[in-house]
Parts: sequence; C-alpha cells; structure tokens
Amino acid sequence: MKSLFILLLSGVFSFNFYAQTGPWQSPLKICTGASPTIFNAATVFQDSSGVPSVIRKGTASSDTLMAALQWFPAPMFSTYWDKVAIKFSYNGGTTWTTPTTCTFVGLPVGYQRPFDPSLVQMPNKQIRIYFSCGVNSPPPGGIDSYSGLSNDGITYTFEPGPKYNDASKNAIDPSVAYFGSAYYYNSWTGTNTNGAFRATSNNATSFTVQTVFPYDGTHLWLGNYMLDGTTMRFYGCGSNIWMNSTTDGTTWAGYSNTNASMGADPAVVRNKAGTYILIYTGPPNLTGVQENIKPEENFIIYPNSFSESFTISRKDGNDKLNIEIFDSNGKKVFTGNVSKDNSSTTIDLALLSAGFYYCTVSSKSGSFTKRIIKNN
Repeated sequence: MKSLFILLLSGVFSFNFYAQTGPWQSPLKICTGASPTIFNAATVFQDSSGVPSVIRKGTASSDTLMAALQWFPAPMFSTYWDKVAIKFSYNGGTTWTTPTTCTFVGLPVGYQRPFDPSLVQMPNKQIRIYFSCGVNSPPPGGIDSYSGLSNDGITYTFEPGPKYNDASKNAIDPSVAYFGSAYYYNSWTGTNTNGAFRATSNNATSFTVQTVFPYDGTHLWLGNYMLDGTTMRFYGCGSNIWMNSTTDGTTWAGYSNTNASMGADPAVVRNKAGTYILIYTGPPNLTGVQENIKPEENFIIYPNSFSESFTISRKDGNDKLNIEIFDSNGKKVFTGNVSKDNSSTTIDLALLSAGFYYCTVSSKSGSFTKRIIKNN
C-alpha cells in the first residue's frame, strides 16, 4: 500500500470507499519495545501516509534513523501529493523531523511516480532506495522494482532498468537488506494467489530468483527486512503483524506473532540502546485529508477494476451528478455528468492508459472520491 496505494495497500485492508477512500485516510503508527515481538502502545507517526521503511544510518556508534514513506499531505493532488518522503531522527527515534519530499534525478519521461519505498545503507554509507515504478501504460506485470542512489537520503539518482521484474506479474512493494555479503530481496506480486518473490544479489542491482513464497492464508510476505546483529528478520502482515528470522539468509526459524494491533507494511529498526522501533500503516481513520462524502447506500461504482468502462449507479435521489476523473498525478482526464432523470450511467475510458485513477462524484448534497483501476 505497500501502498498504495499503490493497490490500496495491496488489499490488506478492506476499505469502505465512501468513508475511507484511499491511503491518504490512513496514518502511520509507531511503537517501541524491548523485544522484537512485544511493543508498547502505538501513537501516530505521520498523518495521511503509508508504506514505511526504516533503517539505522551511519556507523555502529550512530543513533541516526531514517524512515521513508509514501506521503499524501492536504490538499489533495498538490505538488507534494503521493510522493516519497523522508523523516530523520537524530536521537534513536525519540523525536523525528517533519517529512521532506525526495527528488529522483533522471527518472525517465513517461514513467509513473516512485512509490513503495525501501531503504538500504550500502557498505560505503550511501543510501540506495528501491521502489515500485513502471511506464504510464504498463502491460500485465508492468510494475517493477527500480532503484536510486543518494548521498544525503533526499536526492536520488535514478538507476536505469528494473532491478527485479517478471514478464507476467507485478513486482511491487520491494524490501531489500544487505546481510552478510549479499543483498536479499522480497516483493509482492499483487495477489494472494501468487504470493511474494524472493531473490538475492551480490551487487544490489542484478537479482537472481531464489524462490516464490506462497500466501498460506495467514502470513503475507508484505513488509520489510530488518537487521539485528547476526540475525535478519522479516516483519509481515496478514491476520496480524508477525516476524520470522534467519541466521543464514536461507533457513527461516518460523513465524512469531507480535502483540501489535492490526496493520500493514510493518518496518522495524533497532536503535543504539537496543530498543526495537516498529512503524506500520494503521487502519483507516479520519486523518488530515478530509472529504465530503455521500452515504454509502446511495451510490455504487462497478467494476472497480475495468478494461474500457465502468458504471455509476444510484439507488435514490434525483440530483444531477457531476463526474471528474483524475490521474495519479492529479491531472483531470475526464469531465461529465449524469442528468437527474437517470439512475445510472456508463463512463467510457477506453482511450486512457492503464493505471490508477480517482473518480469524484458530486451533487448538491455532497461529494465523494473513489480510487479506480484501469487494466489495459
């Protein structure tokens, strides 16, 4: 959602699209603990955001932490809307800076905005960020994992070519860790049926498939690696936030549940004092981006995922409806209306590129926005 998100956080939450219409209505939560599975009560880490990644930056004596996230600050579709941002802590996670939007130098024209960030500190102390991306009109499986390199953690130089891709499946929401002498990669295929990709690399840019982890109905390999001394852990989600660990990068010890409340995209780091810090996407609530909404029973938009067209239907009321559709960058791509005498209308978007769009329906009594997906 990661995402969003970005596949609506890859389906981890079932959003009510009238009251909770997208990742901008979810906050990131943060909590701490003395063990890798037991955490204190969570508080809000960042409003209107999701898909976190957190690392400890610098040398072993440093207590500087970096957290990357997908940010949706009000107002909707502003310059900073749906961008990767960074927060720093210089005291082991006690306090954090406000988000700073990242810059991606050299991102090719016609590519989607980077999303689903994952941070890795390289042996030379540079920061590499991995993220989901692809061309604006992707074929099936056209969202891949890309990367950028930075000296300051804010400005990244785009590294050409996908770092991991699959001909028929998406490779979204990547997580990468440098453990031992190799880089370990995990990403989500976008469906529970296909599960998650696993791969390894010796150079951080060319990954070899290791295995595909299926979804067992409880443990979704959608989250983040973390390094803990001679142990590498992975925190994932599903029916709850869980943890698994390995000491050799291949053999995993088994699943352990955390006591953290339901959430998605968990990311964990251990500070210099030994405290574990968990950041995750919390359940939707009313956050900093407010919307005027229409009662759920009045409208239906179907199908959510479509190839050429979708239908807007209302059960009661006879107000004229105004319809606006925006792409993921906030550009208006469609304007239309439904007369007060019609109970439904079909919107033809066959000429638009595949991708994510936002449909706003408004009338005299209010408005709502729904995220829709065009397949091809």
